[in-house]
Amino acid sequence: MKRAVLSLLVVFMLASVSFAQSEWAGTYTFDEDGGKNAGGTVIFIAHELVVMETDDGLRATVQSNGYQTSKDLNCSVKVNGTKLEIYFESYGENNVFESYAAGDLLLTLEKKTVKGKPAIVTWWGKFTPIIPEKPKTGQVFFVKTTKIETK
Repeated sequence: MKRAVLSLLVVFMLASVSFAQSEWAGTYTFDEDGGKNAGGTVIFIAHELVVMETDDGLRATVQSNGYQTSKDLNCSVKVNGTKLEIYFESYGENNVFESYAAGDLLLTLEKKTVKGKPAIVTWWGKFTPIIPEKPKTGQVFFVKTTKIETK
């Protein structure tokens, strides 16, 4: 009897970890609007974080495109309680500048309640906003726009 209860407890714990991970699967976006430069060119950068479930657990890609920006990053992911930690692994085909090393913590997303509503707070690591006035950490930046169906 004790063995059956212990087995059920282990199965429940593994299922809850898997459920917590699958809740993060989806597309998150963050746009930066820096106005215009002195020549009148629009300064706008769109960031997209895609978190997906694979047979090896969660994986992610980060793409940033816009004014003088083209980042294409392949990442590993670690769920730590209510936090999703994004680590750099390699560059994608459309990347222009190489400024990260394997294992760098790029950013952390955290599920919190902000002003009584559920929100995702961003803690910047090596990956930060392009526009210098924006990089305050611990605020809402990325918004989940699409939920990816899990297996």
